[in-house]
Amino acid sequence: MTLSPPSPNLCASWEVLADGLQVQRLVLHLPQLREQLRTPPASIALFTQTEPGALAARPAPLAEPSADAVIGQAGLQHWLSLPAEYGTTGAGTNPLTASADRVAGILLAGVTDPGVRAAVAAVSVASAWWVGVFAVIRHLGVHHSSLQPVDTAISLQTLESATSVVALGAAQRVLAAHLRTASVDEAVHVAYCRAITESIVVESRLPELVEELGELRLADLVSTSIPWRGRFTKYAGGTGAGQVE
Repeated sequence: MTLSPPSPNLCASWEVLADGLQVQRLVLHLPQLREQLRTPPASIALFTQTEPGALAARPAPLAEPSADAVIGQAGLQHWLSLPAEYGTTGAGTNPLTASADRVAGILLAGVTDPGVRAAVAAVSVASAWWVGVFAVIRHLGVHHSSLQPVDTAISLQTLESATSVVALGAAQRVLAAHLRTASVDEAVHVAYCRAITESIVVESRLPELVEELGELRLADLVSTSIPWRGRFTKYAGGTGAGQVE
């Protein structure tokens, strides 16, 4: 029996489900996050590379009012509001932010619309926060496929790669939503095409990256962020919808 590919509406529903699960995971594990930020275990190799508080540092607020509407069109208000509410202060710059900024810089070349520029930059930087906070509690989680406790270390370099992918996905959603709801802007159209091309380039690396991340929350955050052949595999198979939580 040959099955047709999922309809766009089904994929959009899965995207909403993925968003909801990330929010649920954050809220459920806020006490653990706060505990790790107060007293980070000395045994975690990642915490010798960077302070946990820096990984969860609150991103700078939006300075461009018109970006709010652009972000809202993409359904990504939560992507910024939760870092603004739960991000740490006084812990320095998130070391993952540079990776997010690079993604935004690549995509926004030639884009002059201030709302679009600010929106893409903001969701990209927020991606560094989401990766960072789940990295802080990674050692308390389980492996994404075996559901056994995570017993491997993770490097800052792997998290930088993860941030690039997540930022690319968030930026792509902003650009796609803007093109659907606003008058055609050739520069934004080119930026969206650039995002698609970057996603295709990244796809071959994703299975390896997901295994390096290992832990369920981080693996799902990255694997559902951009369109690729494995994006919603768990959902299509009827599993992976928050059953561990």
